[in-house]
Amino acid sequence: MEYALLVFGQETDWDAMTPAEREERFTANRAFGRELAEAGVRIVYGAKLARPTAAEGEERAAAGVLELGGLWIVDVASEEDALHWAAKLPVSPGARVETRLCDRPPRPAE
Repeated sequence: MEYALLVFGQETDWDAMTPAEREERFTANRAFGRELAEAGVRIVYGAKLARPTAAEGEERAAAGVLELGGLWIVDVASEEDALHWAAKLPVSPGARVETRLCDRPPRPAE
């Protein structure tokens, strides 16, 4: 079953990071991806989401407002497995990961 691991955080957290801190976050996410793969989890997709072009020039979200900033879609056996991986996802303090079943027909057996 495919699950979306949706990462919500304070958008200004990324802006406040130094280049070294950003690289550290990318490194942590690459390690998370390797751990998924080594455990036999099929990674369907993963990305840091850019701010919408339509929002350019607008104020960033107010303090305490969490916005969708990244996602992973993983193919796992159960919701429990999805929750297990969601808990391991490297995120900023105060961020949260929401887990959603992807609602589409199952993939044909290979």
